[in-house]
Parts: sequence; C-alpha cells; structure tokens
Amino acid sequence: MSTMKHHKTIGLAVRQVNLDEVGSEAIVKIVSHHYPRRDLHHLSSGKIAELYAVIQCVSDLLREDNWHLHHTQSGAPLLFENGHRSVLSISISHTIDKIEEGGIAYAAVILSREVKKIGVDIVLKADLRIKRVAHRVMRDQEIETGRLAEVWACKEAMYKALGPLLDFKKDLTVDFDSENEDLAQGSGYNWKIYREEKIVVALGPF
Repeated sequence: MSTMKHHKTIGLAVRQVNLDEVGSEAIVKIVSHHYPRRDLHHLSSGKIAELYAVIQCVSDLLREDNWHLHHTQSGAPLLFENGHRSVLSISISHTIDKIEEGGIAYAAVILSREVKKIGVDIVLKADLRIKRVAHRVMRDQEIETGRLAEVWACKEAMYKALGPLLDFKKDLTVDFDSENEDLAQGSGYNWKIYREEKIVVALGPF
C-alpha cells in the first residue's frame, strides 16, 4: 500500500511494510541514516518496520532522500533537509498489526509549509484497546456513533496539533459532518478522515 494525498495545505502519505521485509542489514542502515540519534540495537523487528514505513512516507512526500529526523524532549518530530532544519511542519504516526506469522507495520506522515501546528494519527480498525478506553476519553455521543476508531484517530491528531495540556474527553470533541463522512469538526477546526481496509487516518487542522 502506498498512498499520496494533498488536502489544500497539507500533504499526506500512508505506507505499509511487512515485517519479513526488514531483516536485512541494508534496511537497518537506511533506518539508521534517517534516524541518526536512534539506537536501533534493542529495537524489535516490528519497530524497525514501523520506522521504515515512516521513512518511505517522508521520502514519498519530499521526493528525495537527503533528510533525517530528530525529536524534541516531548517526542515531537523535527525534520531536517540537507543537514538543516526544514521549514516544513511534520507529524508522524505509526502502528503495527501483529499476526501469527509476522505482521504489517503502517505509517502515516503529513507535511505542511503553511500550517505550523499539524497532527496525524493512524489507527487499526480492529484495535481492541480503543473500546476499552472509550468511556474514559470519549463523550457519550461520540461513542454512540459507533465510529470509535475514527473518533480516537481524530482526538490523537488534535492532541498532537493543539495539545499537550488538553483533556481528551472534555477539550477534544469530535463531531462528524452529516453531509461528508470524511470530515469531522473539533476544537474549532476541520479534520480529514482517510480509510483503508484495516486502518483509519485522521489529519488536520484545516
């Protein structure tokens, strides 16, 4: 899966990587190049696959490979191009769908030149953890929509863009557009929703 979309001022890339693709030294070398401060020695193959999927997303959006990522103390990603801090804002999300004989890592990345505070989140539709935490982080009307994965993805994207001192249940509210199922409103902004067979991606603000 390789997806590229441009929503006005924000570009989105979504990629997936099978765990059996990341066992070679060549892949580890690529990940190390783009994550120079990351100690890869103790990372699982799943985590390597997630980072490799992120790399594919960023390279798709930039259309070149001379870039790397650092992170702030809070974990927010910082993009560097040609050795210098990029003028582009970036948000990253990744997850993994583990199956008996391996698994698939998914990543979503958004870049924007105009919007400074942006957020993206990618969620597995079948993630059972969402239902377990729903009553702690979602309003009753959000739960009643039955779109828990989409609500969760929107809230995570909002938190990345607008947080960190926001309460998921009280401050980060999600209201779906009755005329457009790919659009939600929250915290005074619009948020786009993108779906594949197994995943949901939310991004914004717009």
